[in-house]
Amino acid sequence: MSAMAAASFSAGIAAPSARRLTQVKSRASRTVTRAASKPKPGINGVPYVAANRFVIPDSDPAVVARFEEEMRRRETLMASLPGFTHCGLTKDGAHEYTFAQEWATKQAYEDYMNNPERRRSHMAVGVYQY
Repeated sequence: MSAMAAASFSAGIAAPSARRLTQVKSRASRTVTRAASKPKPGINGVPYVAANRFVIPDSDPAVVARFEEEMRRRETLMASLPGFTHCGLTKDGAHEYTFAQEWATKQAYEDYMNNPERRRSHMAVGVYQY
């Protein structure tokens, strides 16, 4: 495996040789091989995954506590809604967090995003989302 292919593979991107291929007939009756289309998230049983990254630059313990409490509230709300599969908050470094969530469909995720209870929540001062 080439260095480029190995880097793509380790980053979670399928190397060109690992893609599913389909053969189709062109107008000139030649057989052409093309990469198969990827399944779309949130459709036909493929879960919809959303991930957000947060930074707390000064790691103020009070800000961290408010942030973690807000994320617990969000987890509780999500668990009560249809289409929710699971979620998790991970600490990626001294100042960074990732919050990942999985939904059965994209519509279920959008319903959560438009839920008035979720919309009322805002991050504490000192937390930045990117």
